[in-house]
Amino acid sequence: MKTILVLLMLFSTIAMPALAALTDADLNKIRLIVKEEIKTELAPIKSDISTLKEDVARLDGRMNGVEKQVAHATNVTYGLIALIVVAIGIPAWRGKRDHDQERKIEELRQEIETLKQQKIVSP
Repeated sequence: MKTILVLLMLFSTIAMPALAALTDADLNKIRLIVKEEIKTELAPIKSDISTLKEDVARLDGRMNGVEKQVAHATNVTYGLIALIVVAIGIPAWRGKRDHDQERKIEELRQEIETLKQQKIVSP
C-alpha cells in the first residue's frame, strides 16, 4: 500500500505541470508554428495552381485555333455543297427545260400536221 501511495504521489508531481494552463506566449508560439507550417504546405500548392492556370491559358489558345480550323472547314464544306448543287442542278434544270421545249415543239408539229390534213395550210 505504501508503494502505491508513493507511486501515486510521484505520478501526481509529474502530472502537475501537465494540468497547468497555457500562457499567451505559449499560444502565440503555437500560432506562429502553425502559420509557418501552413505557409510551407501552401507554397507548393500555390505554385501548382499557377502552373495549372498557365496550362489552361495555353489550352484555351489551342482551342481557339481548333475552333477557327473547324469554322474554316465548315465554310469550305458549305461552299462545296453549294458547288455540287449548282453542278448537278443547272444541267438537270436545263434538261427539264429542254424536255418541256421539245414537248411543245412536238405539240406544235402535231398541230401543223393536223392543219395540213385539214388543208387549212396550203403546202
